[in-house]
Amino acid sequence: MGIGNWELGIGNWELVLKEKEKLTEQSMAEDKLQYKLIFQDLLEGVVAGDKKGITQLFDSGLLQPASMHQLPPDIPHFTGRQVELEQVKACLQQVTPKEEATLNSSQQVTLGSSFPVPFFMKLCIVTGIAGVGKSTLAIHAAHQLQSDFPDAQLYINLGGTESQSQEPLAILARFLRALGIEDNLIPETLKERTQLYRSLLSDKRALVLLDNARDEAQISPLLPDSPTCGVIITTRKQFTNFEAATVVDLEVMTEADALALLQNLVGVERSEAELEASKNLINLCHKLPLAIRITGGTLRNQPNWKLAAYTHQLADEQQRLAQLYLRDVVVRANLALNYQELETAAARLFRLLGLLSGLNFALPIAAALLDVEPAVAKESVQHLVERQLLEPVGVCLPNHKYGVGVKHLGDNSSVKPKVYSPNALPSDPGKTSPSQERYCFHDLVRSFARGQLAQEELAEERQAARLRVARWYLENSQKLTKALNHQTRQQLAHALVASKEPSLEAIEQNLLAGALHWFEMERSNLLTSLEWAYQAQAWDIVVPFAKNLVNFFDNRAYWADWERTQLWSLEATRELGNTQEEAYTLINLGKVYFRQGDWGHTIERYKQSLSIFQGLEDSYPEGMTWSNLANIYSQQGDWLKARNSYEQSLDSFRKLGDSNKEGQTLVNMGILHVQQGNKQKAVALWQEALSKLNPEFSDAQLVAEWLESMKDVGTRGLGDKEDKGDKEDKGDKEDKEDKGDKEDKGDKKDKGDKEDKGDKGDNVESTSVKRLHKSDTIETQYSPGDIILGSVMFVSRSF
Repeated sequence: MGIGNWELGIGNWELVLKEKEKLTEQSMAEDKLQYKLIFQDLLEGVVAGDKKGITQLFDSGLLQPASMHQLPPDIPHFTGRQVELEQVKACLQQVTPKEEATLNSSQQVTLGSSFPVPFFMKLCIVTGIAGVGKSTLAIHAAHQLQSDFPDAQLYINLGGTESQSQEPLAILARFLRALGIEDNLIPETLKERTQLYRSLLSDKRALVLLDNARDEAQISPLLPDSPTCGVIITTRKQFTNFEAATVVDLEVMTEADALALLQNLVGVERSEAELEASKNLINLCHKLPLAIRITGGTLRNQPNWKLAAYTHQLADEQQRLAQLYLRDVVVRANLALNYQELETAAARLFRLLGLLSGLNFALPIAAALLDVEPAVAKESVQHLVERQLLEPVGVCLPNHKYGVGVKHLGDNSSVKPKVYSPNALPSDPGKTSPSQERYCFHDLVRSFARGQLAQEELAEERQAARLRVARWYLENSQKLTKALNHQTRQQLAHALVASKEPSLEAIEQNLLAGALHWFEMERSNLLTSLEWAYQAQAWDIVVPFAKNLVNFFDNRAYWADWERTQLWSLEATRELGNTQEEAYTLINLGKVYFRQGDWGHTIERYKQSLSIFQGLEDSYPEGMTWSNLANIYSQQGDWLKARNSYEQSLDSFRKLGDSNKEGQTLVNMGILHVQQGNKQKAVALWQEALSKLNPEFSDAQLVAEWLESMKDVGTRGLGDKEDKGDKEDKGDKEDKEDKGDKEDKGDKKDKGDKEDKGDKGDNVESTSVKRLHKSDTIETQYSPGDIILGSVMFVSRSF
């Protein structure tokens, strides 16, 4: 269960652990066993051939967990801004004794919401117009301050000037994961996430860099409230609600600094040889660092050009653009001249990158856009970087042999993220592979790229590039989604393990952490590329692509994304006339409704899929669907329908000779009898199930533990009349009368679903279990949240 319903207050993490322990004790047996079972599904046995592909993903560094040290690379040859740099550093290095930092009414303001804005932390806001160098200054300052904030440096580009700026609810989830919080412990609401985030950073020496902020409401929940923390915000806006903050308002560069920046790019000798032309150039750039960098990037790659001649070209271009009444004429003119000098492949990549919606991208995407090998794309990307048209962004520490090195919080931290095989780090941790490298545009450069895209790329070429990207994401999401399913992740781990170091458990953890981080990092581009395929009616892409995202959406509770993409898939399956895939998609839709507690739509979708499977005479998915329905009926307390549906499922698997699925269904039937108070019948079913379950997976071990906890029940007379069918029917009848118990229904939805979210893979769990009567003599007691019923989300068997 999550902590979404806990009253945390400002508190600290010890309180979180204490509350969780208390709730856990209430919902577990005296022997502390937790009764839950995650069942195998249709992915079983299909990943053996994927060892090479997954191994390549790890070796390439494509999989990375979130890091607490997130700063983008430092700015090479940082020039000027010494006064402003010292202002930022002085603000964040000021001594603020904790005992003097007492929150009172004079130290906080409320921004028209329920979130007070604390000023416990040291807060510096860097403002200025577009292209003036706010982010450059902030990133450089943050790197110089790392020793002052060694525990963590959190960074996020808020996208405040983009059409899709990031929201604090999602950002806090990202920060909490980086700080070591498991998904199933991340609260649901913005207020509770903010409280937990601030609690985790309390007494930690952490720096938070909020780049490109939109407004106060976006950043207020992201502010720590500890005097040991520092925050740097960059924005084009003038914030008025942070009176205690230090504001550094960046103006254009001084002539001396602007000239030094140009000389760093084109060379001192060349600049001094044409000093007057150099001064004219920086004046034409209005002394804006972005414009100077773009100009310098052009001239550096044309060493034989005269600066005076280029100055005339730039002046003419600015005059031409001014007549068109365009915004940002100064930067656009520099971009236009730079773009004209690009090599053909680099110019085309520059245009095509304008298609992407994500704030950054990895090198393989550039290769997909150009339809070339990554090594070829790397040359074009590097050319754009040298021209100052692309900027490298930060990467996490590299992986090595499936062990991921992640730094700890401070030594005194009460919460530390998992560290996977720390001894497996390469000798040069600063070295990254090409697949790890990510790049981004300045938003003005992105806008220019999109303008060139519209002018120069035919609609057919744009469409083809979009579909290449969609196919690339389809292929990689298909591999990585298997790391999010607990059963296939086990199989992948077995396939990948080559020695005792790292351990099998470490490989599984790395698979899960790395895959989740990849999906989260690529989420915007994944959704955009799937939508491209849908708009292009590329149904053969839409159906498997949407399916590949289900595990991720389920894990991170992105219900709207899940439903939207599955509705696209449903339309695609019907357009293709593929009734079997239509039924699978209906199951996936049913599951997202189940997650939200919408029983009516869940049952409707499952029944629709069941009708299709029966018409196709496909017994295997028919049996699985009966099991899904049984779990929902059990969730509702409709014991009779649940038992009948389990029996239908059991009959299907017995006809197919699938003993493992038969065993899973027997376990579910046993849980149903536990819910009705018939422990003897449950023991008998679990004993039979144990003889059929695949012993290589954890399911059988869990059932064995359950049976051990009920060994006294097993020694009683299972043949007594009282415990046979008569008692079973009586229990059905009695419990069916109680199925409207509102309290149990509420517990079902709020506790069980959330509790196993972190590692449930492709399973639908139901968790409602009524407490036994006091007259029960069984030591092991069950309560809401103890038992997780398993049923299966359908995925294609053809991978």
